[in-house]
Amino acid sequence: MNLQQLQQQIKNQALANFYVIFGEEEALIQRAQSEFKQLIQPIDRDMNYAQFDLSIQSLDDVINDAMSIPFFGERRVVVVQNPDFLTAKGKVSDLDQAQFLQLLEKPVSENIVAFFINDLKIDKRKKITKMLLKYAESVDLPALNERQAQQAISKELEARAYRIDQDALQELTLRTNAHYTTMQNELPKLIAEATHTKHIQLKAVTALVPKTLTANVFDLVDAVMTHQIKNALTIYRDLLQNGEPALRVNAVLTGQFRLLLQIAGLKGTEQDMSKQLGIHPYRVKLARQMLKKYALGSLRSRYLGMIAIEIKLKSSNQEPELLFERFILKNK
Repeated sequence: MNLQQLQQQIKNQALANFYVIFGEEEALIQRAQSEFKQLIQPIDRDMNYAQFDLSIQSLDDVINDAMSIPFFGERRVVVVQNPDFLTAKGKVSDLDQAQFLQLLEKPVSENIVAFFINDLKIDKRKKITKMLLKYAESVDLPALNERQAQQAISKELEARAYRIDQDALQELTLRTNAHYTTMQNELPKLIAEATHTKHIQLKAVTALVPKTLTANVFDLVDAVMTHQIKNALTIYRDLLQNGEPALRVNAVLTGQFRLLLQIAGLKGTEQDMSKQLGIHPYRVKLARQMLKKYALGSLRSRYLGMIAIEIKLKSSNQEPELLFERFILKNK
């Protein structure tokens, strides 16, 4: 089920005892957590709402809490984060496994236990994982694509009686790499700037929303490939001056050249490619647009040049800017 279906279940009071929530979109994950928390009245949360992080707490604590009846309330909600016992490397004692399986088979009817798997790689071959997936309702919260993210942002603004120009929305999408959570995190600044007019324009987005490292690297790759030497050096220096480590910039830049080469060799839709490569569809869209302008041989040459820079950065004390400048001039 998706988030809307979960919300409908909650509205209809048709709740399961166990949920597993898979997702990549932080904003939607937080919203789902909030939905579960809202099931308990604020006055009762100290006693009937519990949240566990299994990277620092034990499964035994979760089991004990999930087996406890609500304290002067209608229900108890237990939220579990980072359930690494479900992964291939995660360990669980025989006693904990036996008690957990017993809990699944005979839950406390008033209790709801929500496991936030998020993007954790669980091992579906493990007995404990199989049993949880058998008894639990699954909620999928995948990353929104470009169109979905834009629609969601527009709806949120409309709900506040704000409007955003199409070119401003497109620029927001570009600067955040169409990552819905990042777009949403930028809204408070834009809303505050447009308090009096309720109208968000392109100039506000340009002034207030910084480009992500990935978005800057898209611009940098394009400048390198189209021989805009001055622009490429300016972007590179700005990234370093803004605190980005040279090795990280180089790694992301190398990764972008690699991505372009990978996409050049793939066929299918943007959605298919994004699944194969494990990246957001918007990155595939931008990459395909860029590939129309570049010669494949030049792309391979730049990629190998970036690898050479990385080797020098790790093995010598040469200045990153100087190495990058030589790389640009050599390939002009």
